[in-house]
Amino acid sequence: MSSIPAGVGASPFFHQRRFTMNQAQTQVQAFDLIIEGVGYLNRVRKVTPKKGPAYLACTVNAMMGKADAVEYIGIDCIVVGSLAKQVVEQLTTDVDAKRKVIIGFRAGDPKPDFYEYPDRETGEMKTGSGLKARLLQVTFAKVNGSKVDIPLVPRNTPPTSDAPQGGNDNGEDVGSACGDDSKARIPAHA
Repeated sequence: MSSIPAGVGASPFFHQRRFTMNQAQTQVQAFDLIIEGVGYLNRVRKVTPKKGPAYLACTVNAMMGKADAVEYIGIDCIVVGSLAKQVVEQLTTDVDAKRKVIIGFRAGDPKPDFYEYPDRETGEMKTGSGLKARLLQVTFAKVNGSKVDIPLVPRNTPPTSDAPQGGNDNGEDVGSACGDDSKARIPAHA
């Protein structure tokens, strides 16, 4: 039985192929890991790398555990959400003035970070750890215990979790529901 349709000659240089693609085969999958929490906003800075565009970065000392025994973990963040950028820039003067700035936040793509630092007393090098992530959204802010009015992402737009990295099928950017206006993920951290 021949697989060559009638009227088509057989040639060693030409092969008629039928391409059938299942949408599941062509669709790129991405999985979002989102951290939601409360923490102190610190070290707001503009980072200008040797290669690539400048970006806004900050550190969030996130609180975890019971209220009477709070533990902190430092999250070094690149601020990617468009509204998050506005909020962090709005709070920069308070952070620089050493006021206590507490924020509710959503961060994505957390990765462990290990670094060395000199001990203050002995000067001996020690290893520290924390997280690096992308700050997607600031959900509330307080400065010295007083609530601050900030622009918020509407709650009727849930974050996209099935979008491929760099964009999804309907042309939106990954994380756009959280105000993420970055076209590509910035791998470098401050």
